[in-house]
This record gives sequence, structure tokens and C-alpha cells, in this order.
Amino acid sequence: MQYILCFFIIGQLAIHHLYTACFLCAIITCSIFIKHQRWPLTLLCIISCILGGAIEHHFINKNQSFIQSNSQTSQLPTTIRIKFISLPIIDRKGLHATVATSNNKKMILKVYNPPKQTVPSARFFFTHTCKIQGKIKPANNMGQVDYFNVQTITFQSCYRSQPLWDDYIRYFRNIYTERLLSSKLIGKDKIIALTTGNSQYITPNELSLIRQLGISHLFAVSGTHVGILLSLLYLILKRLPMPLAVVKIIILCLLPIYLIFAGDAPSAQRAVLMASIVLIFSKLLLLNGITILSLSYIALSLYAPELHYHLGFQFSFTICFFLILSQKWLSKQNLYLVLWKTTLVSFYGTLSISYHHFNEIQWQSIITNIVFVPLYSFIIIPFAFLTIPMYLISPHIIENISILPNTLFQFQEALLQMFQPLTKFHWVIANYGEPGFLIITFCSFISMLLLNLKKYRYFLIFTVIAIFFSIVFKPSFTDEMILIDVGQGDAILFKSRTHKTLLIDTGGQLPHLKQRSNFNITERKLYPTLKSKGITQIDYLLITHDHADHMGELKELADKVTIKNIIINPHHFNRDLLHEVIDITKSEQAILHSAFELKTLKLDEFQFQFLNATIKNSENPNEHSIITLANIYNNRILLMGDATVANEDLLRQKYNIPKINILKVGHHGSKTSTSENFLATIRPEIALISSGKNNMYRLPHPEILERLSKQDIATYNTAENQNLTIQFTSENYILSKPP
Repeated sequence: MQYILCFFIIGQLAIHHLYTACFLCAIITCSIFIKHQRWPLTLLCIISCILGGAIEHHFINKNQSFIQSNSQTSQLPTTIRIKFISLPIIDRKGLHATVATSNNKKMILKVYNPPKQTVPSARFFFTHTCKIQGKIKPANNMGQVDYFNVQTITFQSCYRSQPLWDDYIRYFRNIYTERLLSSKLIGKDKIIALTTGNSQYITPNELSLIRQLGISHLFAVSGTHVGILLSLLYLILKRLPMPLAVVKIIILCLLPIYLIFAGDAPSAQRAVLMASIVLIFSKLLLLNGITILSLSYIALSLYAPELHYHLGFQFSFTICFFLILSQKWLSKQNLYLVLWKTTLVSFYGTLSISYHHFNEIQWQSIITNIVFVPLYSFIIIPFAFLTIPMYLISPHIIENISILPNTLFQFQEALLQMFQPLTKFHWVIANYGEPGFLIITFCSFISMLLLNLKKYRYFLIFTVIAIFFSIVFKPSFTDEMILIDVGQGDAILFKSRTHKTLLIDTGGQLPHLKQRSNFNITERKLYPTLKSKGITQIDYLLITHDHADHMGELKELADKVTIKNIIINPHHFNRDLLHEVIDITKSEQAILHSAFELKTLKLDEFQFQFLNATIKNSENPNEHSIITLANIYNNRILLMGDATVANEDLLRQKYNIPKINILKVGHHGSKTSTSENFLATIRPEIALISSGKNNMYRLPHPEILERLSKQDIATYNTAENQNLTIQFTSENYILSKPP
């Protein structure tokens, strides 16, 4: 049965990663024939594989149609009734909370202008439903929840409603959270994350550190937490005078309650479902671990197909799958050896997923989990569970012994800081598409096979070779330019086929918007693009001018990659910002250049010329933008920064500008740039615009779009197409955009 179930899952995988699915099919088919189960079982497996693929394909088509229809209506205000699932959090970015609609659909409520009055208590949200008008923003990816964006909210408009049975569980969850937040306990933010699955109370910097150290799985409610809870319940219930069957029934009743209390996370759903299957069928059926895991996966993915796109769901299942396969290798060992082996298995189990989502291998987890897993598994998580009844029944108990948990979390904080230097070393692997995913999966399979066969010498040799090739061997087949979607800003990457790089601007937000936003452009847009190209070093960074939307991410970028050279126009640069650039130049041990003294730059086939068309006496930083003319294989690219019409006129006077193939439109398509005379002079074939979707400036301006259209210039905007990639060959250039 396990083969049939596995082939169903492989069929689903084949829709996304065909090469890897074929590789796994070959391995399992060999296992079938080795065990002499041959043709009848093989035929059933093929049918199961086709069925899994067909169901997955149907879901994708259905979901894409739903997203398209949603995106067309998302800008229209709509009024919905919502129930607060979590307590609202108010910070400098506004108010946000998890809510449920009348049809029980989860959404993230985001209120830009939170109410000035005190936010009601958990009791209020337990007994009230709110009617709110706002705009639905569909999730960017499957497996994520939609956003409901609201300008303001008044809780006086909420009305009393009859709570449902699950509302009572969430009420106790919110009461527990309220009481814990009002306490003086150190580490209360982490206790809330461990017990309720809500990590929003952990500061963004600390949460980022936890993720980079590879221990975020400890804060996501999953099999570890469910296993610890079951152990605690069993230890308590078995001492009571009741049969084992009654103990199992009580635990089975408590598991769904805990699932709701813990936020109904996909990883928790997997763990609870597997535990329930084991408790129910352990004596009725001879089910092995793979069968139970596969049944859980298929049941959850059929019930809610979007779940298996959830990152936590993927990590949870793959780690569990690898641990089950390695159970013989893990058994009959001392505690720390088992811990080390479990960490190694978990690392290889997540290798392909980390590569697919992040283009980065979290090698730090091999070291950090040796320390943090026992600390959390044996001390912190059990203590966190014990705080639930204590804070619900008698909060003062914890307050009287607060010195113990405070010391514990101070020790944990010291450990985090001790391991923090490890985050400076990134193991980045470029995105090589399906072949790359197959190679990573193959390496994981070979490594796990050698470990389970106890061929440690061969494992070590294979690991060294794999690491060497992943770091040294970086094939690149094209010279390319990428207009990176950084919202309302500019960031343009040039990469040669030998991995030499020039980045023009970093993107960024205005200071007052950056304070209110939880969107880190470097973390979410810029750095992922660089990682997908295998870039950990920027050879040259050109800052066209000193506006925040062009250099605002400089510090964040320098924290992620090495910058070797920085190019600016030092003759017109804000003094404070210039000091910031100089400080970063020193910290990076980089070289600071003046663009107009450097004049030209050559990166393999790319040749760049920095054109000086600045308006000397102007106080407008846009009119001091560095204009760049790039040449490669007889293709000419003109990048205007935020240059104005005055700059364009001066440029035409000073330089003999040839016909341009690709124009990066100035100032995000504003009316201050891209005059008709300028377009008539350079006669571009295509125009690229970098602007944010639904930006407050309403750029690009319709007049500019019409002007480009009248001259038959094909126009592409990052707001509509996300990243725009242009690959150059000796014959032509090819523009591509995400599907």
C-alpha cells in the first residue's frame, strides 16, 4: 500500500518537478522489483501516479482562474463580516490581526490608521462580529492567506454574535495571550509562539536571526510540539485509575482542541493527523510509518489542496519522511548521537526545499540544532505547555517563580547571540531550474543512502566533492540584464557570463513609509534575485543619485553581500547620505569612485559609459542623476535614472547618442522625463519602467505611456511583470518575464 500512496504523491510532484519525479519513480520501481512484487503492483502505482498528477493539475488551473478573477476585483471596496481569531497587534505599521470571514475563510486584516481608543479585550472579540469595508488583496502565492486592507476601523460598529464551539477555544487562547503579555516574564514572546503558533510578538530582528540560524522549526508548532504534548498528557493520565483505551480517547479528543489553540498551522495538522491515525489504527492495522505519513499527506492535500504549497507543511512532511526512512540508523544509540543523526537527517530532508524557495543552504542548522533542540525539547517547550493551565487558572503562580524562566530565557538569548556570527556566512546556490532541483535531490538521496548503509568514509568524500562543486563550479551561459521589481524604486542588475556584476541602484522606500512598512525590500526582493543568480558579491554598485528609492537599501544590501566598488556623483550628494556611503565603503573595504572621473567601465562583453548631463546649479537631485549607456554585442541600453527633460536636452547637445535598443525610462515614467524630442532622437525598440503597483504617485503617467505607444515602442513595467530579464547573444536579445 505504501508504494501506491507514494506514487500518488510523486504524481503531484511531477506537475512541478518532472525530472525529480521521474528519478523518484525509478528508485521506487527498483524497490518494487527487488522485492519481487512486480507487474500488478507496478500497474496500480502507475494509475495512482496519473491520478495524483491529474488532481494536482486540476487544482492549479482552478486556483489560477480564482486568483485572476480575484485580482480583477481586488481594487473594488467590499464590505465583509469578520471575526477576530487572534488579538489585534498595533505598532508603527498600523493594526493587524488574523480574522475569519462568515464562510470561515482566514484572512490577515491590515488597518493603516488604527483607532485611537483602547483596543477591546479578548472577551469582546469572543462575543462580537465586526462589519468592515476594505479591499481584498489576493495572496501572491498558493498556500498563503489573502489580505484585507482597511483604512480605519471603529470597534463601536461591531455587534454581538453567538460564539461557535471553536470560538471558545480561541477565546481561551486569546485570554492566555493577554495574561502572558501583561506579565513581566522574560521570553513571553517566545512562549506565545511555542504554544499558540503566533510568532508576531517576536521582534523582526530576532525572528530573522532565528531563521538564519536554522532553528525556526522549533517555533512552528509541529511534530516536536505534538509529541511533547502527548508525552505530558500520557504521563498525567496514566497515573489516573482508568483503562488505556479511555486514555487514548481523551487524548484523541484533546488533539483537535490543541490544533485550534495552536493556530491550525499546516505542520500541526500533519502531526495531529498522524498521531490520531496511530492512536486509532495501531491495533487494527499493521501500518508502517511511511503509510501513515502518506495517508496524512493525501488526506490533508485533498481536503485543502493549498496546504501543500505552505512552506511549513513541506518542511514538516519531508523531515518526517526522512526520519522514518532512517529509523534503523537512528535507533539503539545514546541521546547525543541520536540528536546529531536526527539533525543531519533533517538537514538533508530540507535541502531540496531550501534550494527551491531560497537558493540557499542553511548549513548553520547542523551546528545550532545540537544545542537548541535538546534545550527546547526537554526544557523550554514542556515549560511553555505548563504555562497554559497556570495562566488560565492562576497567573500568580508563574509570577512567584519568575526568576527561573527569566534565567532560562536569558541563557537562551545568550546562545542566540553566541551563534549570531554564523549568519554572516551564506551558502548560496544559483537557480538552475529543474536540472538544479534534480541534482540537489540526487545529492540528498546519495548522502542519506550512504549514511543508512554506514558508509561514512564514502559519505565524507561525497560531501566534500559536493560542497566543492557547489561553491566553485558556477556555470553561467548568458550575459544578462535584470530590471528587479523593488516596488516604487530602481534596481538594475547586469551580470556577465563570468559572473562579473554591476548593480545600478538598490531600491528603497521613503523614510516615513519605511517606518510604517513591514516590507523589507532587500530581504523580499533584491537579495532573493541576487541569490537566484548565485551572486554573493557585487563588483560595482552605481548609485545614480541620493534619493531613498534609489539608495535606501544600501545598508541592508551591504549586510547581505560583499560590495567591492561604489560609484556615485560626489559633486551633488546629500552630506549625511555621503557620510553613510563612505562608512559603508570603509566597512566593506570597497573603493569609492566618481562616475565622471571613472567615465567608462568594462565587464567582459559589457561596456558602460557614464554620461554627464547634470544641471550644475539645480537643487533637484533628479537633475544630477548619472545616466548610463551600456553596449553589448551591438545592443545599446540607455538608463536614465531619474533624469528630467532638462537632462535629456543637455544630453542631446553634449553627446552624439546613437539609436537605442533598450531604454530604461527616466523617473519611473513621470511627466518630468521622456520628452517627444528625446524619443525621436534615440528611437528605442523597447522601454522598461520600474514602478510600484498602485503607487501613490500613480506612475507611470498615462501621457508617457501614450507617447511611447504612439512611437510604436513596446513598453514593459515591473508593476505588471515583476522582474524583467533580458539575455544578450551575439545575434540579438531576448526579453523574458515571470509567467
